[in-house]
Amino acid sequence: METVVKLVLGIAFIVFVSYLSYQIYIQASSDTYLKLTAEIAEIEAGNAERAEANRLLRTRIEALRSDPRAIERKVRDELGMARTDEVILLFKQEETH
Repeated sequence: METVVKLVLGIAFIVFVSYLSYQIYIQASSDTYLKLTAEIAEIEAGNAERAEANRLLRTRIEALRSDPRAIERKVRDELGMARTDEVILLFKQEETH
């Protein structure tokens, strides 16, 4: 009889330890799943922002390739060029301390 009690207690202990191990595994897996799901959502949002930025850049590139007004605006802004009939006036600001 004593052997049967020890056997039942041993089996109960093994089942209990297995159950605890399973619960710990499930909890760790669900935490990992939630963390990875949040990370994927964040990455996808970043990808959407970058896709929109790329679309705007492609639009600007196409304008610089084909639109004379966009080309003129870029040349005037970056190179400081002017037409032959224009006069450019530069004003210096005095520095105050």
